[in-house]
Amino acid sequence: IDLKPKCTEVVKPRTSKCEWHIGLYSNMDYVMLNGKIAAYQIQWFNKKWSEWFVPGVNDLDGKFNIKPVTCGSFPKKGNTMRRMWSYFYDHTHKYILCA
Repeated sequence: IDLKPKCTEVVKPRTSKCEWHIGLYSNMDYVMLNGKIAAYQIQWFNKKWSEWFVPGVNDLDGKFNIKPVTCGSFPKKGNTMRRMWSYFYDHTHKYILCA
């Protein structure tokens, strides 16, 4: 039995998937990618990369979800916080994914 996680760095273009915007769900990486994101970066529109974010440690976004919206089977309540990975929706990004 191999108990070591298998981790890979992945670079992706914008996803256009609204699920990344939804609240502070800590398992959205499992839902969307079938793995755990250990850390991630966002490439801003000026082509510079953000610092590394670690889910649940330093990745709270300063913006809020103001209006309630339903995305797939996930209800998004209004006036809720979100994670920095919400920028996966419209920014190039990279992450370290562990299976």
